[in-house]
Order: sequence, then structure tokens, then C-alpha cells
Amino acid sequence: MAKSGRSAAPRSGGNNFFDELQVVFFRPAWYRPASRQVEDTYQINFWAYDSLMHLSAPSDTSLGAHAARIGVFGGTFDPPHIGHLVTAINVRFELNLDRVLMVVANEPWQKVGSRRLSSAADRFAMVQAAVSAEEGIEASDVELQRGGPSYTVDTLANLHAVQPNCELFLILGGDAAAGLESWERPEELAKLCRIIVVDRPGVVSEVPSDFSVERVSVPRLEVSSTDLRARAATHAPLQHLVPEPVISLISQLGLYGDAQ
Repeated sequence: MAKSGRSAAPRSGGNNFFDELQVVFFRPAWYRPASRQVEDTYQINFWAYDSLMHLSAPSDTSLGAHAARIGVFGGTFDPPHIGHLVTAINVRFELNLDRVLMVVANEPWQKVGSRRLSSAADRFAMVQAAVSAEEGIEASDVELQRGGPSYTVDTLANLHAVQPNCELFLILGGDAAAGLESWERPEELAKLCRIIVVDRPGVVSEVPSDFSVERVSVPRLEVSSTDLRARAATHAPLQHLVPEPVISLISQLGLYGDAQ
């Protein structure tokens, strides 16, 4: 993988792996920024970089006595919006997670062919922009690096291979959770993670009994990516629906010029 400009911030002196390894900058071969300004905003934290590059897993000593609790929140994120952030932030709080990775799908197998998608690189850049000010919420391009169709079971296996002792919590909406048996290799998936079902207030979704499930309620926000793309196409306001850095990036990249 091509990379450039990689630099790591000095260690903080703590004994937590995620606290010590701050931020690195790199540019994978697939990334083609629309401008130098957009390129300069492309950054990824060391945890995601570590998982993508298959570096050695940190030892238990580097993590202290704490086994990392990692939330995995996958999606197309076309575009990422305030509802995604509210979900990630609240699940992290309720479950006391160390991190929530917002994993951008390379080829979302359930959506390919249903509409024209923004490029995976642009969607990842938007998620990076969306989480830039959010503590403990990070963008991950593990599925872009792997290439091909995005299957969650492969992503979870990849993360476990990097850090075998971590606990993974797969964050899903009720509709997605109800269809888990139709996913790729569901039996293997069930062994790799705990399913976190984000139910709307007053709604309890049925989940296949083979999965370990925990439920979290988050504030209900009626925000639709489909509606946001249509609003962007007509230059309708996106403020308070999409994070400001994402709004700027949509304009810079020229996304959603027509409703997708």
C-alpha cells in the first residue's frame, strides 16, 4: 500500500495503548483527493491503521489489565449524519466502550445496484470529517483496504486477528439485527462479537436466538441519508442535520449534484 507523510505524535507516558498512540497520517493507493485541502484533512488514528496494516497485536502489558472494548458501527455513510453520531456516542456511553469504530463499507452487498453510491474514498473522508471532534469515535477503512464486497464477519475476524483479547460489540439497528441469519457466515459472526441492538423508543425488534444480544435505546432522530442527498442536490440547508465539516466536504468534493 502506498503511503506518505506518516508521522506519529509523541507518547503521552500513559500505559493505555490507545492513549499512547495518537494520530498518524498516510495516503493509501486508492485515495485520490479532489484537492490538496481535502488531502490535508485525510487522517486516520493508529488503531485503524494498525488493524488495516496487520501489524503485530499489542501485548497485554501495553494495554495494562484492561481488555479493550471496541464498538463496531458499520454503514455506507452516504453521507454520515447527526443520527449516526448520536448512536455512536450514546452506545459508547451506555456500554462504557473504549472506542467506537465507524466502519465504512467498500461495497455494501445489500445496496450495490440499488442506487449510485458515492465513492468509498469520499465516504470515508466524510466520516473522518464527521468524527474529527468526537472523543472515542473513529473512522475505519478496514473494508476499503480489504476490497471487494463488505462482509461484517470478515471485518470482525480482521480486528480480532490484530487484537485477540479485545471485546467486539457490533452495533445494529433493529431491522438489520432481525435479518442477521441472512448475513454472510452468521454462525461465525455470532462467535466473534456481541450484538448491540439500537431500538427506537417503544420498539423491540426480534433478533435470532443464536446471537448474544444487548439492547440500547438512543434518542430518536428522524434523519434520512436519502433525504439529505436530495436536500444537497437542491442546495437546501443541511445545518444541524450533518456535521459542519461534512457539509464543507460535500461542497469541496461536489457530491450529490443530483439526487442519488
